Amino acid sequence: MNDRFFKRNLLALSRSDPGLGDRLLAVESDDRLELRNARSGAPVPLLRLAGREAAFHSLVDPEREADRLCAAQPPGGFIVALGLGAGYALRRYLASTATTGLLVVEYSAALLRALLEKLDLSELFIDERFSLILDPKPEELSARLLSIYVPPLAGDLRSLPLRGRVDLDKDKFENAADAVREVLGIISDDYSVQAFFGKLWLKNAARNLFASEGGGAPLPSVRKAVVAAAGPSLETAMPVLVKAKAEGAFLIATDTSLPALVGRGLAPDAVISIDCQHISYYHFLGGLPRSTPLVLDLSSPNGLARLGAPLRFFSSGHPFCAYISSHFRAFPALDTSGGNVTHAALSLAEALGSEETLLAGADFSYPEGKSYARGTYIYGYFGQRSGRLSPEEALFSGFVFRNAAVSREEDRTEDGKIFSRYLTKPLMSYKEHLERFAARSAMSILPLRDKGVAIATPKRAKPPRRERRVFAPGPAAKSARAFLEGYAAGLRALPEPRDPWLRYLGALAPEERDLWTTLLPASSALQREARDRALQREARDRALQREARDRALAPAELLEATRIWALRTIEEALELGKG
Repeated sequence: MNDRFFKRNLLALSRSDPGLGDRLLAVESDDRLELRNARSGAPVPLLRLAGREAAFHSLVDPEREADRLCAAQPPGGFIVALGLGAGYALRRYLASTATTGLLVVEYSAALLRALLEKLDLSELFIDERFSLILDPKPEELSARLLSIYVPPLAGDLRSLPLRGRVDLDKDKFENAADAVREVLGIISDDYSVQAFFGKLWLKNAARNLFASEGGGAPLPSVRKAVVAAAGPSLETAMPVLVKAKAEGAFLIATDTSLPALVGRGLAPDAVISIDCQHISYYHFLGGLPRSTPLVLDLSSPNGLARLGAPLRFFSSGHPFCAYISSHFRAFPALDTSGGNVTHAALSLAEALGSEETLLAGADFSYPEGKSYARGTYIYGYFGQRSGRLSPEEALFSGFVFRNAAVSREEDRTEDGKIFSRYLTKPLMSYKEHLERFAARSAMSILPLRDKGVAIATPKRAKPPRRERRVFAPGPAAKSARAFLEGYAAGLRALPEPRDPWLRYLGALAPEERDLWTTLLPASSALQREARDRALQREARDRALQREARDRALAPAELLEATRIWALRTIEEALELGKG
């Protein structure tokens, strides 16, 4: 044992994990671990096992092995290293400024202690980008990654297995790899949405604050509700909706279903909209029934807030909206994690206290190739754009098959007739999110099904009694203008960003980190735009395209660009608020 190596390693590790040293001091080191010199003379950790020896690296030339690995997987982004070993490859990755973070996953405190007693790895551990997690359960590893991995700043997330180490604990490291893949799936979906809408969320919310100052009367508490989605089955469900409304059910229309309902003389009790894009206007071109409340995400287009309808704003949890609820006024929160307005409408029904909610028009598929119920915006939209060379049928077909992958399945009606239904990955994802919502909700959800996919919801013999709810914002702590001016002042006062970004963010006060968090979705959008510009510049050269695809703003540069953009956006909102 080299006590000097061990103490130096523990001191360096204490920078990122002060408690790790105590865990390692509490165990005996694994005496099966030894060092052996490779043919090149470099030391290689080796574990003596029954009948064999397991080397963590090449026993010929571990340095050259690391060079080959880095050539095959160039440095860059955030790396989850499965196994520490002697750190040959890890040194190379940290030597590059393109590597934004490195999290090492290890198992067995005894084995890690033995390694740290024999090798001086302190140069790795003192790097601000380095961290280590010992013996994590999959959910603990997921939580750590979600807390330290920031996509627009960190770049791509990937795993780097040290085969000689991973093979010794295959099950544990495979669970870790699964956790990384799961986090990557979660973050990829969220990041791709932020990359397109992150700027709009902040811009729209800032402009909507002036319209949200009034608040309006609370929406009524309800016992039974009906949610009208815009799928084709809404047409056959109309008589059921009319009957339910006549019996006192509270009818919530999604913005997409509104024109179809109004066209059939059915006035909803509330309309909900969550899309931050201007396409939302199409749903309201036919008008909104007088006195019908319009329930808007704070990040909805500001033009919707100027339609003249009674407004009820809610917060969907975007970072800037969460900041608004904490520092301006507390808005009701709705679950929009399903990614579609039907999911949000069910969350509204739950927020109003509904014990039983009928769900109509939620097909999550294209039955017989049909996308929406008649009367919805798409019919008028395609009707205006159709012609001899582009008939409506072609436009509708193109809409359905615009997805990269469309699958087809056959089903039978109740009278035995065979029909086809087309499925896409996004629609099936919406359905799965809704089913998870239904499983955890205290509200009974009763889907009406025609030719759409089946939706699995819990069967309850008797709906549970729900407490009465109040759907209204809390009192405003200040005026919208004062809030926005204070927010802009806070952004201006933030310390100048610098790399490495992990050290910069870690040194900030909690209030300063909160301010940067409100800007991260916009950072995702600005990073995507920077990559797109690089790709356009190199459009004629495929080799340069590959390089441009990986080209991104450095974290500090990105943060500063986002702050400048946000300050300009807030100034524009303040100017509009004067009117």
